[in-house]
Amino acid sequence: MRATEPGLARMAIIDPALRLDTAAPFLAPAPFRRVRLSFYLIRFGWIAGLVAFVSFAIMWVQWQNAGPGIAKVSGDFVSFWTAGKLALAGHAADAYREEPHYAMQLALHGDNGWGYVAFFYPPFFLLLCAVFALLSYLPALCLWLGSTCLCYAAALRGLMPKDLRGGEPIWMLFLGYPAVMVNAGFGQNGFLSAGLLGGAAMWLDRRPELAGLCFGCLAYKPQLGIVVPLALAVAGRWRCFAVAAATVLALAAAATLAFGADIWPAFLAGMTEARHHWMERPNPLYLKYWITVYGAVRLHGGPLVLAYAAQAATSVTAAALLAWALLRRPPGARSGRAEVAAIAACVPFCSPFMLEYDLLILAVPMAWLLGEALRDGFRRGEIAALIAAYLAPALFKVTAFDNALKLSVIAAAALLFAVVLRRCATPNAAAAADPGAMATARPMPDPGRPEAADRSGRFAR
Repeated sequence: MRATEPGLARMAIIDPALRLDTAAPFLAPAPFRRVRLSFYLIRFGWIAGLVAFVSFAIMWVQWQNAGPGIAKVSGDFVSFWTAGKLALAGHAADAYREEPHYAMQLALHGDNGWGYVAFFYPPFFLLLCAVFALLSYLPALCLWLGSTCLCYAAALRGLMPKDLRGGEPIWMLFLGYPAVMVNAGFGQNGFLSAGLLGGAAMWLDRRPELAGLCFGCLAYKPQLGIVVPLALAVAGRWRCFAVAAATVLALAAAATLAFGADIWPAFLAGMTEARHHWMERPNPLYLKYWITVYGAVRLHGGPLVLAYAAQAATSVTAAALLAWALLRRPPGARSGRAEVAAIAACVPFCSPFMLEYDLLILAVPMAWLLGEALRDGFRRGEIAALIAAYLAPALFKVTAFDNALKLSVIAAAALLFAVVLRRCATPNAAAAADPGAMATARPMPDPGRPEAADRSGRFAR
């Protein structure tokens, strides 16, 4: 046969390291082995995440039916549901007053040692609480966690690049993220927060109006949105900025129409009381749930002035680093997903008041970073950052050396923030040269095909 025949001509341009005809019998090339190992690790990860999620869901149902009355598992939802009941009864302002709110809670679950579960949220969150309060408690709780978890899952599925799916539901890895169990165990709103940030990331480039709507709705928990206006302004996302501001104003107007203007003085008075009695009062039983620099200083016995100063320095530094990363991005590599991932990674450092279930928002930068790394290769420190951030909620719950381990979650979040900013500020050369290049990437390789690996052992694009 002549070397010019098509088959041999194609063989001649294949790198010898990728040619099976030159490899030892039964031995695949090293780059292919690396790809195959990565493929199976990813498959094991999402299957393990799904198993952990389903197992927890089964146990959660058992806990809810373990005894008479209202289970303490997911008990924070008592506050939301009771506030909604008060709103439906025409006493929305009482949601922010301890005595009538607590009286309604006692009517729900009785005096069984729960104590008062406070309500701190802006009046427009009462609109959502009132919808769930139309149901009895347990159906409302199931609908609350189920619907918001669905938003969380949909956002993460949308964040994973389509070219990396290849039939593998990689996003299911984040169903096993320990913060999922923590949030469900509290009955809290972390799913909603992460879903809104994930939705903003998906739509910021294609539909900035929808992204602005997501950011505006995030105002239901103001401490999560402190850095958002600055980031949108620095990134030049003015349409999104305008829609987000309009959304907040519209929500405030809707709450005023629904509950009356006196809802706002009650809310502000409740915030003042919350700051004095829940935030500034030294209470180790409550501070052990905090994930902020302020909370760490107070938990370790630091004075109030030092806690506020440390938090202020951290917040200013984090916001400045975020602005620097957004400004440094090459114009051709502008990416809404990257920008929102950086914003979400910055959030834990921008408010003194955040608790462990709020760690769920870190799933957004983790999902973005994992997708970028699988497509372009991991950079130094990214694997360590992903593992640390993923395991941080579980380590936070370990009781041994309790006060010391509370600092681990801050360190893990800081490491994740650093590597996300680095990748955001210095994207790969292909993206910088051609922002549409990433859209033409090929699917995740089949481990049965050695040509799935390129010379560096990364997934082919």
